[in-house]
Amino acid sequence: MRRIATEVITAAAVAAGLPEDAVMIEPDGDGAALPSKRVGIAFLDEQYTRTGRPIRKRATVGKESTHRTLTRERASVRLSARAAVHTDDEAWLSEFSRRFVAALPKRTVDENGNAVGVAVDRAEYGGFAAEADATGQALSKTFYLIFTGMITTENEIPLITSVTITPEYREASNEQEQD
Repeated sequence: MRRIATEVITAAAVAAGLPEDAVMIEPDGDGAALPSKRVGIAFLDEQYTRTGRPIRKRATVGKESTHRTLTRERASVRLSARAAVHTDDEAWLSEFSRRFVAALPKRTVDENGNAVGVAVDRAEYGGFAAEADATGQALSKTFYLIFTGMITTENEIPLITSVTITPEYREASNEQEQD
């Protein structure tokens, strides 16, 4: 799930106008070697909820006429991530923030073909323009993102391909019992 979250955040930042090398996972410190305009990704908690619901049923590849594959959700996963945008330009931060949120997809898929939902939970500002000029510290806006996905298992189920009915007959008699 972290790989997908990193890919989604990186793609949205690049679409919003930031170079790909300016998107980093938990950069160390606030050093001079870091780009002045950057996004730092940090992962928070990951929550699991046991479910067990069926997701899809499809024909098994190579055994289309005899088997079906049932995909069942075993657990739903919720990953919280933080994308901190750092800059020293307030106008750029405002425009980048708008484009970044617009570039985030509502839904994507993981390597197993399962849907992963993407949502912005909230955003927090850090620093003010007047303080940034006076102290030389950068402005920041931190987006808290929620990624929801699932852990699935697949079971191959054989189909009933033939049914043999063996009837049991009882001879009916035409004779009636007479008293």
